[in-house]
Amino acid sequence: MAVSDPAEIAVGECGWVGKSSMPRRLYRFHCLGGGDAVFDRHGRWLSSIREVRRHADQVALELMTGDGCQDWTVWAVDVRDAAGRPVLMRGFTSVKVAGKRA
Repeated sequence: MAVSDPAEIAVGECGWVGKSSMPRRLYRFHCLGGGDAVFDRHGRWLSSIREVRRHADQVALELMTGDGCQDWTVWAVDVRDAAGRPVLMRGFTSVKVAGKRA
């Protein structure tokens, strides 16, 4: 069987969760801000926009807790699908930590 889009066959562990399929897609989480960038070359396989948002928040938090920039107000996580299409743009100031904004 020939498949033109590998993302179409990337489905969960064996393709089924309970009685319905949960397609997993590859997303890349690039961080951009103030003329600087941190590119995600590997990406992450996720199955819902809720997981995408949650992971975007984790990526932003990890970058903010490292050494470097102190002004994160101009930074955002730019989420792209496997084809490079925009999925979500999340400002670092929108990141929620324990239900509160960072």
